[in-house]
Amino acid sequence: MRKYFLLILLFSMQLVPAQEIDYIKMSQKFIESAKFQDDSTAYFIEKFATADENILKKQLINDNSKKAFFINLYNGFTNNALKKNPEKYKNRNKFFKSKQFVLAGHKISLDIIEHGFLRRSSIKWSLGKMNKIFPSKLEKDFRVEKVDYRIHFSLNCGAKSCPMIAFYDPAKIDAQLDTATKSYLTGDASYDATKNILSLPVLMSWFRGDFGNKKGILKICENLKIIPENTNPKLKYNKYDWTLYLENFKY
Repeated sequence: MRKYFLLILLFSMQLVPAQEIDYIKMSQKFIESAKFQDDSTAYFIEKFATADENILKKQLINDNSKKAFFINLYNGFTNNALKKNPEKYKNRNKFFKSKQFVLAGHKISLDIIEHGFLRRSSIKWSLGKMNKIFPSKLEKDFRVEKVDYRIHFSLNCGAKSCPMIAFYDPAKIDAQLDTATKSYLTGDASYDATKNILSLPVLMSWFRGDFGNKKGILKICENLKIIPENTNPKLKYNKYDWTLYLENFKY
């Protein structure tokens, strides 16, 4: 009788769907685990690797959810990998393009997250002016509909000049990205009125197309009161400090 009861119980458990994992919330917790290098880091990495692709697609229903998830994933993967093996940073190009991470059974790289998903299949070295003609199905399934230049002030590649790492939430991401943009630019951009020269972080040159080229860059700086309205300064770009720095967390 007891055996019969156990069989019924096990069968009924199979009929109850497993609790769906909230991958976006997990990506936020992943940032914290990477910061402190606690025991949950490996667990999160395994869960991202074995994620149900259909559930992930369902959760990443719009650009806000995609931006929050992939910014968190990029920063978590980068910080964790370089803390475990700082030697990888010596060959940065290889580190960023190597498919050393797994998402829903797909091998991916940091470049795929940044340029494929968050920059909508943009060609890495095209200054934000060209997209891939034949992007992968994975990119087409998970990439944003519209490139948001503010992501460049949220992604941390491990360098000292990178923006601070924060936890991004789809419900708050507009305000969070505005804050990240203002914080980074007011700290790294400056205007010399006597020479009419605007000094900017060099990433605004690397991805100038994402910012709307010079016209868009000037508008951004006007809105942040870095330059006066109706000015047309010469643009100068600051040197990027590639020194490895893995403790640049906002919280």
